[in-house]
Amino acid sequence: MNLNKLACLLSISLFNANVIALESDYNQPIHVSSVKQHASLKTNTIIFTDEVLLTQGSIKITADKLTVIRGDKPNHELMIAEGNTSVFHQTQDDGKPLDAEAKKITYDVAKGKITLSKSAQVKQLDSQVNGAEIEYFLATQELNVSTDQNKKERVKTIFLPAQFEKSKNTNSTSNTGNK
Repeated sequence: MNLNKLACLLSISLFNANVIALESDYNQPIHVSSVKQHASLKTNTIIFTDEVLLTQGSIKITADKLTVIRGDKPNHELMIAEGNTSVFHQTQDDGKPLDAEAKKITYDVAKGKITLSKSAQVKQLDSQVNGAEIEYFLATQELNVSTDQNKKERVKTIFLPAQFEKSKNTNSTSNTGNK
């Protein structure tokens, strides 16, 4: 019996530690790995190429090339991921995955902002949004989506009925309990 209690407490502790990490992804150290790296000390620029992987807490960015421009102050780096398709992933506070892709992903570390440009797309569960540019704010988990108005494009969002059904069933169950 004591082993069951201990296992339960350990599981709860690990779960809570994981939630705390998700809330503070942008406060975690940034790790970058690649096949090649070129650093210019004169311009404070590092270029990572070939199979680039950036991780920070639950955040993961993959790209063909990552350019890191060091700022004047600590934690003021600008990271520009580019490639045929650059990919961003984060597990949000509620446990839902957020997946995004674009030809260019810019991570402004000081602002805690990810900007997706050139064929930008964000997916969460069964829904997705497409636009010319998508800004994602890590701390608030909010999106701003815009289009190229010169091309007369529109922001496109797809909601699949499965998510509405689940929400509807949850609401009807809670409403019947109130009667």
